[in-house]
Amino acid sequence: MEKHLVNQPSRMPTRKLSAAMISASLTGIVKAFVVSHWPDYADPMIWEPLPIIVGLAVGYLVRERG
Repeated sequence: MEKHLVNQPSRMPTRKLSAAMISASLTGIVKAFVVSHWPDYADPMIWEPLPIIVGLAVGYLVRERG
């Protein structure tokens, strides 16, 4: 008998995971754009943790269907 740790209806990623990954990726693209076009505003103390923070916030706020 096979035991599953998570009862997920399909193999597709959840909406929360997808939203978190897409928002973190988009924030990384914005970071690269700002660093290349406006290096004066490219402070690493702000831009390095920003994709992680945005991804966590969006993943927390997005609701699952159901």
